[in-house]
Amino acid sequence: MPASTPSEPTAAPSAPEAAPSEPSPGSPATTSDEVDATQRAEYLTTVMAEIDAEVRHRRASGDLPAGLERELDDLFLEFSPVGLQGKARLRENLTLVDSAAYVDIAVPVESDKKAGAYVKRLIRKSLSWYIGFIVHQVVKFAWAVSRMLHLVVDHVEDLEATVEALRIPELPASVVPVTDPGASWWADPAVAAMSGAEGRVLHAECGNGSLVGRLIAEGVDAYGVDPDQAMIEPAIERGLDVRAEAALEHLGVVAEEALAGIVLSGSVQWLDPNQRDRLIGLAASRLAIDGVLAIHSATPESWRRNSSPLVADLAPGRPLHPDTWTHVLAVSGLTRTSLHAGGEDRRLARLDPSSSDADTINAAIDTLNELLLGPGEYLLVAVRER
Repeated sequence: MPASTPSEPTAAPSAPEAAPSEPSPGSPATTSDEVDATQRAEYLTTVMAEIDAEVRHRRASGDLPAGLERELDDLFLEFSPVGLQGKARLRENLTLVDSAAYVDIAVPVESDKKAGAYVKRLIRKSLSWYIGFIVHQVVKFAWAVSRMLHLVVDHVEDLEATVEALRIPELPASVVPVTDPGASWWADPAVAAMSGAEGRVLHAECGNGSLVGRLIAEGVDAYGVDPDQAMIEPAIERGLDVRAEAALEHLGVVAEEALAGIVLSGSVQWLDPNQRDRLIGLAASRLAIDGVLAIHSATPESWRRNSSPLVADLAPGRPLHPDTWTHVLAVSGLTRTSLHAGGEDRRLARLDPSSSDADTINAAIDTLNELLLGPGEYLLVAVRER
């Protein structure tokens, strides 16, 4: 399309109207929305082409000075947000840094007054040696910073690629095992551990609120959080204080030493190592001195034996042994006070000692029971001492 002159602006073309037509037999029907979208895209392309042609014409004729373009670019960079995301956003910002690293010492000398241009040219020429010396150092520093930023961006992109390669698919919430903690074997020792607490007690991943209800019935000021809104609906209907929040998010906004007790259960037992360390650090700081922490978990052996393949493969972490929990808690100032075993118990009975080879067989049975067939769950209770 020929470029228009500045004195004769080109009128913006009107959007073409779609001619009604009958779809041919066997061809997919085209909706009016699809036609309108196509027309809008074609119209935008036409308008942008005319704007580009007008800019080229004005730039060639000198009507659009380079200084004005640079000023407009600076204003755009100052007031407009960067719209790209991820790697494209990093590279876009890096391009802006590169373009701003050069400093032009050719000060404009145009003037409306007769002697103005001469005076400006004289000043520029007399100060060019001084300004040039300073500008040389500024540009040298700017390019050094730009080069360093290139190295940083390259390193960040390498790290992102490495992390992305290690990422595993998220575990679907629909396959996470759902239990009723209030009806579980470990509810009694958990309630006993929290009885007499002088302050609020939190149950993280409280499910339908059964354990929260039992704690309240024992006179404990208990409340619960769970990331699944549908799961806590029965507790809300019963008037319990439960909230649709994840344990990490909730503990992040709780004041330090504001809780007298915390019960951790559910998927908290298979958090990834970083999340687990953050959770324990938050729990320890949110517990008051002498506050009680109770952790319910499956044993690693029971986890491998009873979990569905989907959960076992996609879970971000694995349950820990009680001794491992004891070590992790001790680092945060929590001392284990009791350990309760329960859940599925498939231990084999020992043979009568009077039987032949009873000692050898019983030794094998004891080893098998200890490694594979013992209680499948445990409740660990710890107290914050510092």
